Amino acid sequence: MNLDSGAFVECLAGRRVLSVGRRSKLLLLRLSGGDVLVVHLKMTGKLLLVNSDCEPGKHTHIIFRLSGNNVLFFDDVRKFGYLHLFRTDDLERLVFGPAKYGPEPLSPDFKLNLFSDCLRKFRRSAIKPLLLSQKCVVGVGNIYADETLWRSGIRPDRLIGTLEANEIRLLHESIRKILRQSVRIGGTSVDSYRDAFGHRGDYERKLEVYGRNGQLCSRCDGLIRKIRLSGRGTHFCPKCQK
Repeated sequence: MNLDSGAFVECLAGRRVLSVGRRSKLLLLRLSGGDVLVVHLKMTGKLLLVNSDCEPGKHTHIIFRLSGNNVLFFDDVRKFGYLHLFRTDDLERLVFGPAKYGPEPLSPDFKLNLFSDCLRKFRRSAIKPLLLSQKCVVGVGNIYADETLWRSGIRPDRLIGTLEANEIRLLHESIRKILRQSVRIGGTSVDSYRDAFGHRGDYERKLEVYGRNGQLCSRCDGLIRKIRLSGRGTHFCPKCQK
């Protein structure tokens, strides 16, 4: 939190949640009084909406008592997630301005020509770390970077400056297609992810490379490999990803 616990509780007590939104990987709970609660779940964070008679778990760090006999738990096994409170007027300047986020992948703003132009600014970067940076498109995490690059036939360590126009077009299409499909079936619960009602996502069964080190590639029968790239576990098929 960006406030001490006492100030955090005092600022939130009695507030109404007016809307819930998202930008990149940040959840935005807009509150009465002009504040926004910014939540980043990181790797293992969860927001769980339960009845007030439910007991918190050993990894529950914050409890929000709501009207209507409901409680919202913030759980996080690895404690990487965070909740910050900002004034609405400060949100763009303090949160989104410095980060220089790219467009949302499922919005009309994610245009092929703009995506291509952005990539070309980082010609000496490997493609996967650039996708994870959120600079050219937001919301692509480790799992979906591996999956979209596999579908596009592009090695994750390929230098952006070597990509052909048709490869960038295919990557753009793959990002939209995979994320749209994953959202439709609730996301990917490889590890601890659950939605607000505790349900697992169903996209795990559609993963082609992530978590499949040493298994056969479904496209070419090559063996999937796992490497470290910019500090992140990275899965790809060295036979059909060029």
